[in-house]
Amino acid sequence: MLTTANPKVSVLVPVYNGEKFIKETIAAVLAQTYDDFELILFDDGSTDETRKVIETFDDKRIIYVCNKKNSGISTARNKLINMAKGEYIAVLDHDDICKPDRLKVQVNFLDKHQDIAMVGSWFELICPQGAPIWRRLITNLGWVWCHPLRPDWNDLWKGNVLMHPTIMYRREVFNDLNIKYREEYSPAEDYDFVRQAMEKNLTLANIPQILVQYSLHGDNWSLLKKQEMMAADRKIKQELADKFGKKVKFFYPYWAVIAEKLRLKFMIKEQFDV
Repeated sequence: MLTTANPKVSVLVPVYNGEKFIKETIAAVLAQTYDDFELILFDDGSTDETRKVIETFDDKRIIYVCNKKNSGISTARNKLINMAKGEYIAVLDHDDICKPDRLKVQVNFLDKHQDIAMVGSWFELICPQGAPIWRRLITNLGWVWCHPLRPDWNDLWKGNVLMHPTIMYRREVFNDLNIKYREEYSPAEDYDFVRQAMEKNLTLANIPQILVQYSLHGDNWSLLKKQEMMAADRKIKQELADKFGKKVKFFYPYWAVIAEKLRLKFMIKEQFDV
């Protein structure tokens, strides 16, 4: 399908066997209050009905690319970047949902704050109807993940400081600095991507608003690849420790990250003047 020649934003979505979720994800992007964007979907060798679902949409802003064989998440993300035309790149996964004002809020933020190279946001945990009742009951309490507004190296040592499906960044800045996804850090390639940005002295931020809903359906990549994720996560933290001359006696536990960042909706106050 055709798209606008020079979109302000490129929304990049890698898809692998996403037939259960991709329809809602695409619909939420097309319903954005900001419409100067292209939506690039990279189908990385899906073996289910992903293609049929995607082809039900007829919108000139959609670009659909189908890869015959699965190339891996880092390669898929880099191919998406190479296809992007937008001044800003918005990242999204095939099972997450953008709130209607996501693109508008982040574009306005980056336009206003020229010193910020990449911005994320807070996000809300949701659960699809088909999930087990216990997961839906817990999730539907209204849990929100609140990343620090101006993350620093100490925050990065604890874990990733931007929720990957919420980020938007300046394409030319990252291309000029050759910041790409690195396969050796998959499936924590997003953590390494942010780490590279901080190593290049780029300034990062999080908008204190819920702009994305993260679907906790049980088949999330981070859950299916839990052991690999933990190994890659520790590799990055060890390298950060080496960088700053720290002697690592223990890695910051994930339960402590959860306790620090996870809040119920009634406990937070979103800020709309940022």
